Amino acid sequence: MQNRNHPITLCNKLSHQWAMWGIMLTLPLVFYGVTLLMPTFDDFTYFTAPYPKSLSERLIPFGSYWRPFDALFGYFIEHHINLFPFANHLCIFTGHVVNTFLLYRLLKWLKVNTLALNFGILYFYMAPGVLGTVLDIDSINQTYSLLFDLVGLLCYITQKGRWRLVGWIACTYVATLFKENGITWFVITPLLAGIFLHHSKQTAFRFVAVGVLCVLLYAAVRLSFPVNHSPFNHEYIETTIVAKLKDLFAFIGLTFLPLDYVALVHDRNYLWAICSAVLTLSFFGYISVKGRQTMFGKTGLLLLLCVLIAAAPHLATVFTAMHAYGLMPLMVLLWALIITRLPRKPLLLSLMTVSLFTMSLIALHHWHETYLSGLRQERISKQALHALGEPVDSIFSINIVDGYRKYSTFCVRPTDAFAWGNSVQLRTAYHWPQTWEDVSIPEKQRSRVPEIADSAYRAGFQKVLLIEHETVMPVAKRNAQDKQKP
Repeated sequence: MQNRNHPITLCNKLSHQWAMWGIMLTLPLVFYGVTLLMPTFDDFTYFTAPYPKSLSERLIPFGSYWRPFDALFGYFIEHHINLFPFANHLCIFTGHVVNTFLLYRLLKWLKVNTLALNFGILYFYMAPGVLGTVLDIDSINQTYSLLFDLVGLLCYITQKGRWRLVGWIACTYVATLFKENGITWFVITPLLAGIFLHHSKQTAFRFVAVGVLCVLLYAAVRLSFPVNHSPFNHEYIETTIVAKLKDLFAFIGLTFLPLDYVALVHDRNYLWAICSAVLTLSFFGYISVKGRQTMFGKTGLLLLLCVLIAAAPHLATVFTAMHAYGLMPLMVLLWALIITRLPRKPLLLSLMTVSLFTMSLIALHHWHETYLSGLRQERISKQALHALGEPVDSIFSINIVDGYRKYSTFCVRPTDAFAWGNSVQLRTAYHWPQTWEDVSIPEKQRSRVPEIADSAYRAGFQKVLLIEHETVMPVAKRNAQDKQKP
C-alpha cells in the first residue's frame, strides 16, 4: 500500500505546485535569454558598470545615493571587466528567483488556496511591473532591496521575542543600503503583520513607531556624512505638473493595469495593446468585482495603503518601469487573498489562464525589444571604433536626435543606446579615449554640425564623430577655405 500511495502523493505535490515546477524547469532557458541582453543608456554610467571610479567616495553618500553594496559590486566588476554584463544579469536574475521563492513561502504561511498560490507566483515572476528590473543591468539594488525587505517581513511574522525585532530591523536596514526605497518597509512590515498576526491597534502602532524611529536614525547617520557634490540627476527633482502626471500614470499602469506598454508607447500597435489589455484585465476586473468585499475591506484597503507607501519615494521623485518592482509582492498578496475567497469556477480558471498566457507574450515582447536595443548599441560602438581607426585621447560626438519613440530601457534611441561614447570606452577596456564629450541636437538643426565640429576642434578635441540614426561618421577638421564656402 505504501508503494502505491507514494506516486499519488508525488503527483498531488506536482499538481499543487505547478507554478514553481514550471519556473524551475524553464529557468535555464529564461536565464540564457536574459544573458543575451547588452547594456545601453545609463547601464554604462551607474555604480555597477566597470568604468574607473573611487570606491571610498561611493561607500558613503554620493550625491543623492547611499548604496554601498552597489559600490562594492562596481569595484568588483571594474577589476573583472570581462564579466560585464553577465555578472549583473546573474545577480539580478538569481535575486528575482529568490524573491519569487520568498513570496511563495509567504503565501504558504498565509494559507492561501492552491490556485491563488500558483497564480501569485507566476504573476510576480513575469508581470509587466517586474520587467523593468529583471531585464535591466543596473537594477541589482532594486532586486536585493526587495529581497531583504521580504526576509525582514518573514522574520517578523515567523519569529518571536527579540529575534522578531532584530531580524526585521537588520534586514530592513540592509535593504535600505541597497536602495533607499527599502526604508518604507519600516512602516509596511508592522502594518502587514498587524493584519496577518491579528495585532491590536495599540500593538501595531507601537511597532510602527519603532519603525519610524529606525527611519529617523538612518536619516541622522546619513546626514552626519560630509556632503559629496557629485553630479545630481535632475530628473529626480522635476516637479512640473506634466512630469508628476506621467509619474502617476506610470504608477497606476504598471501596478494595476498589466498590458503591453511597448506596443502602446513604442510600436503604436494600438490593436495589440488593446487586445493585451482586454485579455489580462478581464481576469483582474472579474476578481475585483467578485471580490470587492475583500478588496475594499480592512485587509484590502490596508494592502493598498502599503502599496502607496512603497510607491511614495518614487512618486515624490520619479516613477519608471523599474520602480514598480517593489510594489508587486503587495499586489500579489492582495490578488491571492481575493482569489482564495472566491469559488473555483470554470470562468475564473479560463480568465486566469488567458491572463497568464498573455503576460508571458508581453514579457517576451519586452525582452525582444530590449535585445534589439542592445544589438543597436553593439553596431554603433563597432562603427565608431572603425571610424576612429586608431586610439585617440579626446573625442567629441554630435548626436542627431531623431523621432525614435523610446520607452524606458526597453526601447532606447540609437544615440542613447550608444551611451554617449561609454560603449566605445568599454570596448577598449577604458584604456582610451580619456575624454569623451557630446552634444545632442534635433534633426532640424543638422546644418549646425560643421559649426559645432569646428568649436570642438578649437577646444582641443582630436576627433569629432557624427551619430545619426544608427550610422557613425567622422567629421573632418575644416580649413579656413572650407569655412568660407556657403
